[in-house]
Formats: sequence, structure tokens, C-alpha cells
Amino acid sequence: MQWVVERLISLLGPIATMAKEKRDLQDNALRSISHALQETKLYYRDLGLGKERSRDIESQLAKYWAAAAIPLRHIDQELAMNCENKAEYWLSPETFSEEDIKQMGIKLTDLSAAYRKLVAPKFTGPTRRAGA
Repeated sequence: MQWVVERLISLLGPIATMAKEKRDLQDNALRSISHALQETKLYYRDLGLGKERSRDIESQLAKYWAAAAIPLRHIDQELAMNCENKAEYWLSPETFSEEDIKQMGIKLTDLSAAYRKLVAPKFTGPTRRAGA
């Protein structure tokens, strides 16, 4: 019996390490998509305020979305592919129709909703306050 207890105790360290590594992997994936989302929202905000379209920014957005896809593949493969598709979109947005965007699941609101679901799956409250 003592041997069993000692073996169980010896496994606690590796189990705790695995749990921490999984959390770190998830946090990295969430951080990546959060960054891509926020940069994209900022770009759309600027466009809405009258700034000119920027191929440089669009190229950077393609890189952010592609980078987000890599760690996401470990926690949500569908969202990872949507991020990869969003990266493709930013390489030449003018070649995508609204229907393409909808069918591919790369609308910004859809990607934001998927991100929020990963961040807080049990959260059911409002995500945006009017006037905030």
C-alpha cells in the first residue's frame, strides 16, 4: 500500500506540469487570436474614420491571423482554419464577396464570438454595453 501511495505522490509533479503546459498553450492561442482581432478592429475603426486603405496594414493583419491559427489548432481546429482563411482574405480582400466571407466563417463578428466562447465558455452576460 505504501508503494502505491508513493507512486501516486510521485505522479503529482508531472501531472501538475502537464496541466500548466496545457494552460500555457491555451493562453498563447487565445493571446494570438485576441491580438489579431484587436488589430483588425482598430484597422476597421480607422477606415470608418476616413483613413485610406493600407496594404501594409492588411499584410500585417494576414500575418497576425496566420500566426493565430498555429497555436489554435491544439484547442479548436475549426477556429484555427477560420483564422487561416482570414489570413488568406487579408492577402487580397477585394477578391472575397460577402457570401464568401459568410460561408468561410471569417466574419469578424463570428470570429469574435468564437474567441469569446473559448475565453469564457460559461459566460452568458452581455459582451458589449451601449455607449461604452
